[in-house]
Amino acid sequence: MKTITGIIIATSVLIVTVSGWAQTSITPSQPTHYFYTPMSKVNPPNHLVLGFHEISFGLPAHLQIQASIMDNIGRTNIGAKYGLNENLAIGAGLAHSIIHIGRGVHGIPSWAPARLGAYCSWGFLNSPSFEAALTPHTQIGSHVSLGCDIGLMADVHPVWSFIWEIGSSVDLTDNALYLNTDGGLRIHPTSLPFLNFDFGIDLEEFKVQSDSEMTATIYFDVLFSLVVR
Repeated sequence: MKTITGIIIATSVLIVTVSGWAQTSITPSQPTHYFYTPMSKVNPPNHLVLGFHEISFGLPAHLQIQASIMDNIGRTNIGAKYGLNENLAIGAGLAHSIIHIGRGVHGIPSWAPARLGAYCSWGFLNSPSFEAALTPHTQIGSHVSLGCDIGLMADVHPVWSFIWEIGSSVDLTDNALYLNTDGGLRIHPTSLPFLNFDFGIDLEEFKVQSDSEMTATIYFDVLFSLVVR
């Protein structure tokens, strides 16, 4: 709890500092993930996203480098994403804990050795008010897993959007099926278009057909998305 409180205080100070000159100095961009699920889009060159779950930078040739400090995006923590087109992207990188609040999970328990992770993100719905992406993924290392996640976002109001995700992962080493889900809101103030707040409830990944306890945690993120000139 002290860690979360410190993060919120530090973030609040940063927001106040940045907001003072944001109106005239920042060209806004957009995040390229839902909560844990990557979107199929890749940001253009020089687009920077700074958050607890996504730190990304757009490069030429439809390439984006990306890292996740808290938990992971696309079940990888550090890697790259390449856009094949506007509705299809592939990504790969290191699946290993950097910082986890709680026990970790989402395919990467805090005690797990480093693994190679890869995924494909297919945006199968894309309208002005609703979008969704399907993400098949795998991890290869001390354990080998296959799974698929789905992320949905509905823009129901100019200032906030609803996000919902469902995830699955089959551990082929232990012959075990894991499921997880989460949902919440993305707040995007119209006066600060470079800023997004994510709030939600996360039912942590649990092993199906076992006596493992289901636990829920709070999802929280603050995202600065801007163009670096």
